Amino acid sequence: MARELGDFVVAKSDGTPAYQLAVVVDDHAMGVTEVLRGDDLLPSAFRQLELYELFGWRPPTFAHVPLVIGKDGRRLAKRHGDTRLSALRQAGVTADRFVGWLAWTCGLLPEPRAAIPGDLLYGFNFDRLPPGPLVFSEANLRDLLRKV
Repeated sequence: MARELGDFVVAKSDGTPAYQLAVVVDDHAMGVTEVLRGDDLLPSAFRQLELYELFGWRPPTFAHVPLVIGKDGRRLAKRHGDTRLSALRQAGVTADRFVGWLAWTCGLLPEPRAAIPGDLLYGFNFDRLPPGPLVFSEANLRDLLRKV
């Protein structure tokens, strides 16, 4: 496995822990048993598993979901317009409306409607999520803002 992963940084030049080491120690200290994050961090999971093994600690269960990306195929960022949650909130998009919209785009709801995360737990299955990234466009943003 070392050949596939290659070397990775565990400490910065100033002696402070780098991300891979810090997250493993943090998660272990907090008793984290499940980790859910974007699939762009899948390579990190393998590096972290190496560290868990090195320390003799039981690793959490990892799950990775597709990212929300722009039409250019890159992770959603400022270059795609103001898609910050705070900007949506200021424009009147409520958290439950946004959660419901995300759930609908991922196939977890039959139509876009307000929902809280707890509403989505019953019957949740990772297999229902799309296999690839969700492309967020200017039209999606306008749709979210229009229905306020």
